[in-house]
Amino acid sequence: MEQAITKRQAEIIRSLINEYLITGQPVGSLNIVEKFLQSISSATVRKEMSVLEQMGYLYSPHTSAGRIPSDKAINFFVHELIEISSDTIPLGNHFEEFYKSANVQIEKFMKVMAQKIATVSSNVGVVLAPKAQGSVIERIELVLVTGNIVLMVMVSSTGTIFQKKIKTESALSQEDLYKISRYLNQILKGYEIDDIRSKGLSFIRDSVANDIGSLCNDALLIAQNLIYTPLDQQVWIEGESLFFKKLLEEYPDSKKAELLIQRMEDRSFVCELLNTTRKEKKINIQVGIKIDDILLSGVTVLSGSYSVAGRDLGSIGVIGLNRMPYQDVIYNLVYSSEILSSVLKEHNDFDQQSMIIDFPIIKR
Repeated sequence: MEQAITKRQAEIIRSLINEYLITGQPVGSLNIVEKFLQSISSATVRKEMSVLEQMGYLYSPHTSAGRIPSDKAINFFVHELIEISSDTIPLGNHFEEFYKSANVQIEKFMKVMAQKIATVSSNVGVVLAPKAQGSVIERIELVLVTGNIVLMVMVSSTGTIFQKKIKTESALSQEDLYKISRYLNQILKGYEIDDIRSKGLSFIRDSVANDIGSLCNDALLIAQNLIYTPLDQQVWIEGESLFFKKLLEEYPDSKKAELLIQRMEDRSFVCELLNTTRKEKKINIQVGIKIDDILLSGVTVLSGSYSVAGRDLGSIGVIGLNRMPYQDVIYNLVYSSEILSSVLKEHNDFDQQSMIIDFPIIKR
């Protein structure tokens, strides 16, 4: 069983991290006493720092007397901030005016949110759109790409757009696709994808032949792709260039830094990173990440979730080096989650026919 830290040791960890976040340099005992803990002697702080180093909370980058917080110390520090912030987030925030007044499509809204979070954190801001599973179908559109390749676009009740390319059994015209989409909209609108999956597609199969004749096999294939295969989850990532530059300059292991950059260029990796970090709490933290069983210490993932009617929909978060303004980041993640949940609820309550949706232009 791991030894618990004392109240004094906790104060030293907080003081050391607060100073480290400002300077980015190893912090010595004299510095802590002069700035934070005047009631404790420098010798006592130095002794406690030595104990904390043995416990894995601090480490010395070189032979200097200063210490740097480890992933373990950052984890302790941020968990305390999360507990405090969850109860003290005020009702006003500089994000609110923009989010409430920005009468834009959901996609643009989420992109700007990722930009704002990246700016506040000086790291990577990420917003994951809701997954298709659990979404309520509002509208299905089918666009001919070429030959028998069709782009299926599904709009959920919250205004989120999902899309997937499908290979049909035969070459279809755009008019054929209009007929199929009209039929699928008639029978699937208002259903949750998970409910249709549990119910099965027999109710479509029983009537499709009578309603659209020779197009029935293609209609069933499109419905199966919608219900049983995952649609692409949209993700907005901002601030990558600045983070990558900072990573290459400050991270002690250049090979690991290059590995992280390479993997973050894969959007599915970023989605997995946030989805894995997200748990039942309002804000969650992972300090240190693994890539192919290689541990990258000094990298932190903070994530929050947004919801509508108690249903967890997606994630927002930050990926960055351990030295980031945690209080500001947590504050803005908590409040941005609330704002995004509120905006999606408003869209969910509106008639989707009144929404403006920009579908992609397909070049043949």
